Amino acid sequence: MNITFRKLAGDPSLGIVFFWMMTIESGSPASVKDQFIPELFFDYLYIKTGTIQCVDKVGERRFNLPEQVLKMLFTHALEFTYSTPLMLFGARLSLRFVESFPAEVKANCFLNQAWVKEEARDLESFKRLVEGHLRENRREKFSYPLFSSGLNESGWLVNFSPRHKRRLYTAAFGLSRKELQNIHNLHAFLEQACDFSLQNPRIIQHVTPDVFYDQPHLNHAFKKMTGLSPVEYFQASSILQDNLMSASYNEISDV
Repeated sequence: MNITFRKLAGDPSLGIVFFWMMTIESGSPASVKDQFIPELFFDYLYIKTGTIQCVDKVGERRFNLPEQVLKMLFTHALEFTYSTPLMLFGARLSLRFVESFPAEVKANCFLNQAWVKEEARDLESFKRLVEGHLRENRREKFSYPLFSSGLNESGWLVNFSPRHKRRLYTAAFGLSRKELQNIHNLHAFLEQACDFSLQNPRIIQHVTPDVFYDQPHLNHAFKKMTGLSPVEYFQASSILQDNLMSASYNEISDV
């Protein structure tokens, strides 16, 4: 089985972190399972060849993704099954993206969208079509940005009452500030690139007191969002998200 992944630079002014393309080729048709855990990114998916079945155990749903779809923020894990051969294009989108996204934003769902109106022959043409669509259809929902950097509230947002802030968070992301912070904390741990290949890994060595005050706290929070313990997660198979997370962490570190 041959798996390729490549990416192109995005456009921060549109909330696009980067564009990407993944292909999976095999000698004969096959099914490939993959896991996807919560992240603070939206992902636009365009399935050019093959199919993707999604299993949402928390929502008790099993369905095939449409050819073009926007993956919203999730607070729990999903399981994907790819049919090969697969050619999948995507755009990784930041939290800033939804501040100018005209449609209603809800969490834990996929939103049917059709941003690619012409055939996307390659990653370059996919990038051109998506950028063009977003430029033409953007609509600023708020007077000023919600965050200054990361999850740090902007000078505009910080001045509102807690009640009004809750409304703004829900309207913008479909999630509360606490839920966003929980996902951020999960990836603060994962970004440490811990080596869990040892037979008895010492997870406690990688617990950051400012985020998880002890190992049971880490294990509980991690399993609640991913359905797996930290050790089980690093031993499980993840194809697409491993590539996306690696590229995302590099983009963040380059800023």
